[in-house]
Amino acid sequence: MEDGSNRLAQIVDRRPALRRRVSFPGLIVYANGGQTCDCMFRNLSPGGACIVKMHLLRIPDHFYLINIPDGIAYESRVVWNKARQFGVKFESVVSLAANTDPAFHRLKQLWLARVPR
Repeated sequence: MEDGSNRLAQIVDRRPALRRRVSFPGLIVYANGGQTCDCMFRNLSPGGACIVKMHLLRIPDHFYLINIPDGIAYESRVVWNKARQFGVKFESVVSLAANTDPAFHRLKQLWLARVPR
């Protein structure tokens, strides 16, 4: 008979990269920047994150996720979903701080509006 800690270790071992526990604000952005939803990052790795939505809004499977403190936007895909909590895989990463690409102008505006000053 397996105990719970062995099953947990097997689950953790399947992750491609170790996730670190975090707690900081984020912003889900979809509909070409026309819709947003506040969220909190709960854990983070180079390839994905666990996020908690602040509202019970339906969001699409693909969206941008902005890491507010670090000024990073992740093109994200939902891999699992449990009510307000869900896991995402990062498909690409964009640093917003020095970005001048017009394609990311709206994401940069949304980030700058939320950065603590």
